[in-house]
Amino acid sequence: MNMQQRKAAEQSMIEWLSHPNELGKVPVKIECTKEFDLHGLHYYVFRFKAKRLGEWMLAVCGGYEGDELEHCGHIYSNMGKYNDKTSIEDATAMVEAIRTYWIERAREQEDFQTKFRMNTDFRTQEEISAEEIESQFIKSESRYFLTVGEIDCPTGQIVVADPLAYLPSVKFSPVLAESIPVGKYPVEVSICRQNDIGIRMCTAKLKITDAKAVKYKKTASTDSTGIKFKDGVMEGFPVDAGMMAFCDVKVAEEYRAFLDKWHESNPEGNHYDDYFAVYFAESYKALPAYQREGGDFIEWANPDTGNKMVMVASGFGDGFYNSYYGYDLDGQLCQIIVPMVNPSIFIE
Repeated sequence: MNMQQRKAAEQSMIEWLSHPNELGKVPVKIECTKEFDLHGLHYYVFRFKAKRLGEWMLAVCGGYEGDELEHCGHIYSNMGKYNDKTSIEDATAMVEAIRTYWIERAREQEDFQTKFRMNTDFRTQEEISAEEIESQFIKSESRYFLTVGEIDCPTGQIVVADPLAYLPSVKFSPVLAESIPVGKYPVEVSICRQNDIGIRMCTAKLKITDAKAVKYKKTASTDSTGIKFKDGVMEGFPVDAGMMAFCDVKVAEEYRAFLDKWHESNPEGNHYDDYFAVYFAESYKALPAYQREGGDFIEWANPDTGNKMVMVASGFGDGFYNSYYGYDLDGQLCQIIVPMVNPSIFIE
């Protein structure tokens, strides 16, 4: 008998029972009554009382390997009555239930990681399926789409970047090589709601014309604004604040000027927490069924110029994203999209 390990198991059992979600207090009495081995690990059976005159109840702690003093997390009590004759059998059943639970959770996690990798592959292709993007903009029980605002384009040169982490400093904020006509353009977002991923922004779409896109091709950036690496230029943009935005290059310059002035007046301030968070909260209040608490999208008009840009939560948050040109049957540019989540991958 390893008395040091047994003592460690008893202490772990007391701490577990004391947690507010369990017994909620230190048991009045606790005794280690038996030991057993299961699946190559060692376990300790306990009986304990919540009240001095109360019944003895069963608990188990273990998953000890050799003489280790740290158990593997197999610690539990269903607060059921202790029966000395069946205590090992009852404790074994609890351990098997714990093992089954964690095996299932591990499988689910592995499955999610596989789906996450598939989603990353989906949004980093050179060309992306027009049929898949179109399916995201067809409403169903779990899929929706909304026009979340419009952007002003006084030059027609489009910037797609993280508006909170990088756009304020120009860093990693590529200007797309192909321009669009000067004007105002709506931004639509496809949205999914599923149990395993919750509410997610799937694809942000800048609508240039009403024509249907039949082909999507990865955008190229201007030579001076592309993200340069040792081996050349990497198209796309990094996200480090969980947000992406469409805006005109002039509007981006106005945005930087506004933030510079704001930070001069708020030297200790954070432009998201102390300024933009209010706009996102208002967006959530207006459309709570289509975004997570705190808000996932806004149309923002620069108070100094009136020119607008649109910010959208970036799917699964931080990472590297790509934008794509959408072309119609005549080969004309009709959309610019940022695919972030493919809901078809996460079908339950």
